[in-house]
Amino acid sequence: MKRYVVLISGATATGKSGLATQLAKKISGEIINADIGSFYSPLTIGTAKPDFMSETVPHHFFNILDKPENFTVVQFRQRLKVLMQEIWARGNVPVIVGGSAFYIKSFFYKQHDIPGTDVWVQELENSPAASNELWAELQEVDPQRASQINQADRYRIVRALAIFKATGQKPSLFKETFEPLAPFYFVVCSRDRAELYKRIDERVLEMIDNGWRQEVEGLRGTEWEDFLHRKKLIGYDDLLKNNNDNVANDNVVNDDIVTTIQQKTRNYAKRQIIFLNKLQTQLLQATSSGDLIGRVEEINLTLYDVGLYINGLSEQILKTFC
Repeated sequence: MKRYVVLISGATATGKSGLATQLAKKISGEIINADIGSFYSPLTIGTAKPDFMSETVPHHFFNILDKPENFTVVQFRQRLKVLMQEIWARGNVPVIVGGSAFYIKSFFYKQHDIPGTDVWVQELENSPAASNELWAELQEVDPQRASQINQADRYRIVRALAIFKATGQKPSLFKETFEPLAPFYFVVCSRDRAELYKRIDERVLEMIDNGWRQEVEGLRGTEWEDFLHRKKLIGYDDLLKNNNDNVANDNVVNDDIVTTIQQKTRNYAKRQIIFLNKLQTQLLQATSSGDLIGRVEEINLTLYDVGLYINGLSEQILKTFC
């Protein structure tokens, strides 16, 4: 069997996890998580973590972190390389699925592992400075890199500044290189915008009904509380601020908090779409030479029957690689 990888990404609530699981059953696949929240064992409801323990398809990289610590894309890529070999040895296909685009991108592009950056990342993430203030600091030392990062994108700002503080050099000098870990078939899921936003709003309400607030309250006063404030995983820090002192039912969440979480999630989905559109363009350019087998396609799940699409996709994948 030829060794290859299937990657499935898309904005939150597009339905990529369900699609990936159904596809894995068709092609003898094993699911590999690439959603940041699902790495952490105490975070379940608010991360829309699937019930992977009850699935017949093997799932990996879920609940791999029991402590509130960072998991870099460099670490992810290193562990991914090992896991891929193990899955291939079983005669199966790695199916990487997630919406955390930096982890998805790390399959295709090798990041620089720069000594000393981890310490600075930790310090900068703990900094009380707002993201726009850190961005202004980056702008002073490297205008080129700053121009490529949104002022609200704390993740990328922190990592750029960490490179500068660890090396004294402009982070823009450290270019990522196109080094896919294997031949690949990359599927980007989308939906019509109105439907996507409706699915997001409904899913937030479902998470609240399923006990998201209780999950968050269980972390209050622990080492996870500060971590959740720093990481800004959508909804967790808002629910930590939620005050229901005057509400008899402790499952009730302030309507304003719910609306805020829904809006933040829709905004996040917009950023995911922009990032993935850019990544698709980069990959199409990088694979145009034909030196490496790589296929990229986008599927609008509003317009297609998922079952029919999976049948056609599985046939196309097998035709491409087998």
